[in-house]
Amino acid sequence: MNTRTLLFLVGAILALSHLANEWVALAHPGGLVWKAAGIVLLGLYALSQRAWLAGAALLFCATGDVLLELVFVAGMGAFAIGHIFYVLAFLEWGRILGPNKRDHPVAVLVVIVSLILLSWLLPGMGDLLVPALIYQAIITTMVATAFVVKAPMLARLGAVIFMISDTLIAAEKFANVDVFPGAVWITYAGAQIMMAWGMSRVGPYRDRAVKEKAAATA
Repeated sequence: MNTRTLLFLVGAILALSHLANEWVALAHPGGLVWKAAGIVLLGLYALSQRAWLAGAALLFCATGDVLLELVFVAGMGAFAIGHIFYVLAFLEWGRILGPNKRDHPVAVLVVIVSLILLSWLLPGMGDLLVPALIYQAIITTMVATAFVVKAPMLARLGAVIFMISDTLIAAEKFANVDVFPGAVWITYAGAQIMMAWGMSRVGPYRDRAVKEKAAATA
């Protein structure tokens, strides 16, 4: 096992371990460090694999993990920036491997589901209406983009699960739904692990694409 793989495994285990904080409830700042540490390591893993955009996305999400506990809107902003980097990361896959016309209907379905959820959650958004609408538009764009380009299925699945995790948070905050303890974190951590691993394959694919292009023009 090489150092990069070890970094990924440690990050994944540490991220998943924070599920226990639902019951341990470690006080700040220890709880915040524990919450963000695994995602930070996953971001560093992505950067070590030259997946710069995915790495930046993970690090902004880790920042969001901390800020959500301190200033909720600031946390939303950090996550929104993270999703924008994920959009750019998926577009990079599209640049390398091309568009994925076959799954355009899935992207349309993502938008439709997002609009249905919006109609349900809208009445409870209150003072958070504007930032919540902006955030939902950005994460919907991120997930839809995952299906209009050729990208690893694991990363696409991660994008969908990320949206599910955020939907659980929104349902709890805006619709007073009792979410099962740990459901938000296990879906969130699982999504980030999938995206960190899947999106980090871009470096080798880029190298292969360059070699194939050189061979074709030789």
